[in-house]
Amino acid sequence: MRIEHLYYLVDIAKTKSITLSADRLFISQQGLSQAIQKLEADLNVALLRRSRQGVSLTAAGNKAVEKTKEVILKYEELLESMGPYTSDYISNSSNKLTIGITPHMTDFLPQILDLFRKKHADIIVHIEEQKPNDIVTKLNEGSTNIGLVNLSDHYNYQHLENNQIVFEKISNYQFMVCVAKSSPLAKKIIFNKTEIKKHPIVAYNQEPYFEILNQLFGDLNQLNIIVKTNNREMYLKSIIHSKALGITTLADISLFNEKSIIAIPIKDSVGMDFGLLISMKHPLSSAGLDLLEIYKTYMTSKPWL
Repeated sequence: MRIEHLYYLVDIAKTKSITLSADRLFISQQGLSQAIQKLEADLNVALLRRSRQGVSLTAAGNKAVEKTKEVILKYEELLESMGPYTSDYISNSSNKLTIGITPHMTDFLPQILDLFRKKHADIIVHIEEQKPNDIVTKLNEGSTNIGLVNLSDHYNYQHLENNQIVFEKISNYQFMVCVAKSSPLAKKIIFNKTEIKKHPIVAYNQEPYFEILNQLFGDLNQLNIIVKTNNREMYLKSIIHSKALGITTLADISLFNEKSIIAIPIKDSVGMDFGLLISMKHPLSSAGLDLLEIYKTYMTSKPWL
């Protein structure tokens, strides 16, 4: 029995959804389902009832969640009590890997982590979504091992060199306009920035994203932003039903998996470099190096790159 499987069970009890919990836990739905099945096999009971409406706890599942919360509390108390004796645990532990990610990298992580866990089932992976410069700071300190990032064309790359951080670029995407296929605008070949300002816009509610919009359009007050959200379903519905324009890259794969929208180029757009960050001061463990290889292989094998 693995401690992370207990965390998974508690989260599912909260969301009542394998899909929502998979998104929150940075694991694929298949990987999460398999983890719960393993936990059920370990306990020799059925914990969940599965239906089209989602999942619910069995009587055994309710009791397991109750006891699991007690186990997790004791486990976290144990970790906290060990703090004074292992002050360098986070950066040097051989069975822990801490990853800093920027927004939209979460689209790729579940599949990559599933592949990694098949090879390193004993490694505990911690993930934090942060701004690029915050990831650089933590890499420099040694409290984060790897950064999986997207960096704007306007990013200050000298900042990386000053902190002895290496950036390995894997791909570059230009920002484009997302339009509903049912919209008359879907016939356009290219948008100029002046045209975009005339239409309602749906935006991701993230500071780094607004920094990119500022690079594209200057004063954001000139944009008619009608929706700010990080909910993908609301983002998509705003494009389709409110005839709003979305502005993102083709790497936003969960959005472009939908067949009801298309992407149209923007004249004089800006781009995003996708890649990884590592510190020259803090060598990676063999598990960390394996994760990088899995990440690079996965990303370069995709047809949208």
